[in-house]
Amino acid sequence: MSNEYHDAQPQETAETLPQDKRASAFALLPLITMAEAAMLLDFSPEALVMIDAVGTIVLVNEQAAALFGYSKEELKQRSLEMVLPERFHVAYAAHLLRYVSMPHPQPLGVSLDLVGRRKDDSEFPVDISVRPVLLEQALHVMGAIRDVSTRRRLEQERLQQMEQLVLQSTLINLAHDAIMVRDQISRVLSGNQGAAELYGWSEKEALGRVTYTLLKTRFPVSRAAVDEHLEREVQWEGELVNTHRDGRTVVVESRQVLIRDAQGVPKAILEINRDITQRKRFEQAQTAVHTELLSQYTFLQQLLDILPSSIYVVHGHDARLVMANRAAASIWGAVWPPGQPMRAFLEEHAIRIVDTQENPIAPEGWATMRALLDGETVLQHQEMILRPSRSTMPILVNAVPLSTPHWQSLGVPEHSGYPQSPQSGEPLALVIHQDVSLLKEAEYFKDEFIGIAAHELRQPLTVLKVAVGMLMRQTAQGHGPRLALWQQEMIGDLDVATDRLVHLTDDLLDASRLQAGQLVLHCTSTDLVSLVQRVVTRFQKTTTRHQMTLHADPPTLQATIDPQRIEQVLSNILTNAIKYSPLGGPVHVTLAAFAADNEVEIQVQDKGLGIPRHQQARIFGRFMRADNAQATGISGTGLGLYLCHELVEQHAGRLWFESEEGKGTTFFLRLPLVPPGDVYGILIEEDKEKIKRTRIHREPNRKSKNDAKSF
Repeated sequence: MSNEYHDAQPQETAETLPQDKRASAFALLPLITMAEAAMLLDFSPEALVMIDAVGTIVLVNEQAAALFGYSKEELKQRSLEMVLPERFHVAYAAHLLRYVSMPHPQPLGVSLDLVGRRKDDSEFPVDISVRPVLLEQALHVMGAIRDVSTRRRLEQERLQQMEQLVLQSTLINLAHDAIMVRDQISRVLSGNQGAAELYGWSEKEALGRVTYTLLKTRFPVSRAAVDEHLEREVQWEGELVNTHRDGRTVVVESRQVLIRDAQGVPKAILEINRDITQRKRFEQAQTAVHTELLSQYTFLQQLLDILPSSIYVVHGHDARLVMANRAAASIWGAVWPPGQPMRAFLEEHAIRIVDTQENPIAPEGWATMRALLDGETVLQHQEMILRPSRSTMPILVNAVPLSTPHWQSLGVPEHSGYPQSPQSGEPLALVIHQDVSLLKEAEYFKDEFIGIAAHELRQPLTVLKVAVGMLMRQTAQGHGPRLALWQQEMIGDLDVATDRLVHLTDDLLDASRLQAGQLVLHCTSTDLVSLVQRVVTRFQKTTTRHQMTLHADPPTLQATIDPQRIEQVLSNILTNAIKYSPLGGPVHVTLAAFAADNEVEIQVQDKGLGIPRHQQARIFGRFMRADNAQATGISGTGLGLYLCHELVEQHAGRLWFESEEGKGTTFFLRLPLVPPGDVYGILIEEDKEKIKRTRIHREPNRKSKNDAKSF
């Protein structure tokens, strides 16, 4: 608190006052104790500070401490100068000396600019009222402090408004708009040439006339409501219907400003009217068309609002919202306003889009952005919406790119509430979110049962496998009684069946670990060409009806992978290639490096049954099998491709396919290579992030139909 002023006249001091006058002044001061003073400050709603005769802060309440940005403890027993700008310390000391010589209650803000300093050194204007008291028989001064920043700002705004009015009066007669000044009861005080031309009344003829009577004004609401709005808000804007002197109707866009004097008393109203008669006639001519379009659009919105799934349309490379149905707000947990970019909306409400393991998905990996940026059709894509409360909602996302004519054909009116309609050439996408929380809950119980069942099966299967193997070995070595041929065949069948059960149990356990996020990869630098060659050679030995070929370029490729898991992926894909080509035929395996992307791609092509088009979107789901495979009696659990897809994604890679029923299937597997110079397979953080980003494949024509998974 300080003041920027110079004393205009001499003031009385202790030396200039008579002794009896000083004694009388001190005798009238209230006498209070320290406890009473502390209670007074604590109960006061105002910011209060009490200082002693040398300017030391003795007491301060929470309001005053907060006003200056300190705690009470930081201010107590400190000089009041710490809340004053340094340039006023000398003047303050002199002022305090004069005041304690002849203390008396007084406001300090009259004709003065008082300034306080906060802890962060920022300054702000204040008003101060001081009162002397005797605290424990010693003279103290209690000050009430008020922050008047808002009041000063309003005063400045009013001053600027008056200056603007002076400028307007200079230009008023040069304006083409009708400009009038009228008093509080709407009598014309002045008018420009534009008003005379618009209404046909000269300024001299209009002076003293009531405007709404002279012009037969029709208001959009009652005249009293307009006056009340002016009084409350200082300004009003709207359309008025006036009448020309010759009887013609004149529609104007009116802007009115209430002008007050320094005491806040209304003095005049400035009214600026722009002729929009022609525009209104054009709008009225289009009313029927707009009404029909709005009716159609309203009907469309009602249809969308009835649907239980979240549906919204976005456009532009930043995914600005065009429209959404009512269910969208319940999915997000917040209302997404039209025109706002998707990323800004999510950040504003602290919403995150994550995968099934609650790992964040990069914006370019969102199904919505893939449809907009890559023109990709994304079907049955899993995402999780993570809200600020940490509650998650599992959803299936379908995102379909549209063309702008699709939107324009709906005939959306300009004033339909969607401020940024898509422009020609901007990407446009329709996105559908389906809440699968109940399915996820049921899936959890199913996973729990599968995990328990797999664990419980493993021990007896191990015992059975050991027993059958021992029986076969002992019999082969001639130990024990000789078995009949049918007994040997039965034991062989038991061995095969046990192997199938062990394989199924392992798949079930892997699926359970993946769903629980407990599958751990043991990655090491591996020659991928050698690994693929070993797997292909092993599978060629299992079949005589299929001709397997491997083409690798270059002959060695190092990749940081879990070799056992990638071998499992390749084994599952090759097993399918053989199993779903019951008539035999070629199986081509191709391995190629993509140096620009630091990736390797493995292709496995067969000429088998192929996958029906209507089932391709869900083929990577658990327990999903194609209809044609079941119809031909080909056995399987439907877990193989699910495990392949998940294991590849665990490696920051991507698995997809192209298939045509009756002509065969080609699977594509992309994996990140060891970064250049990293011969030991040790990844620095930047390389890890780069490899993680490669999960977003750059070839939309290959990935658009079959990246979906089942819950």
